[in-house]
Amino acid sequence: MQRGVMVGFAFIVEGMSVTPRPVLWSGIDLEVEDPSWSGAVCHSIIIVVIAGNLNAVRYREDILLPHVVPFLQAHPDMTLQHDNATSHTARSVRDFLQDRNVSVLPWPAKSPDLNPIEHVWDLLDRRVRARAIPPRNVRELAGALVEELGNISQQELTNLVQSMRRRCTAVLNAACGHTRY
Repeated sequence: MQRGVMVGFAFIVEGMSVTPRPVLWSGIDLEVEDPSWSGAVCHSIIIVVIAGNLNAVRYREDILLPHVVPFLQAHPDMTLQHDNATSHTARSVRDFLQDRNVSVLPWPAKSPDLNPIEHVWDLLDRRVRARAIPPRNVRELAGALVEELGNISQQELTNLVQSMRRRCTAVLNAACGHTRY
């Protein structure tokens, strides 16, 4: 049986001399062949640059409407995974997703350890910061992120996705507390 997950995560750029400081959102679509995640495959990653704060209206209008909903409607077997950020859990967003029959994975409070895209962002952040010439503005930052995203191998993404079983087990063993992930 094949199932899919669209994993989303917002990332606020901090500690870089890029102004205005953007919010970046990305999504990964994953295909999961069995409950062990051993056959999981990452098909694509998107990055959306949001200037300013990511509130419920911007999340709905700039991310969900143009990117996530069309993708999920074209892939009805997929489920959206996003965290409990207020922009994700606002009633207007929940109603918007429900009205469009988008399946949303229930998300436990304080469990960012479960979101594999958080680790993709960490990898991208380290690679962009290691550049000899750092990005000076939002356009250069977006370009650097897209370039570095292209440098992440399919094997790195597959390893990350396949670590989900270990991540979930670690969170359960820690009674939903902190883990090494």
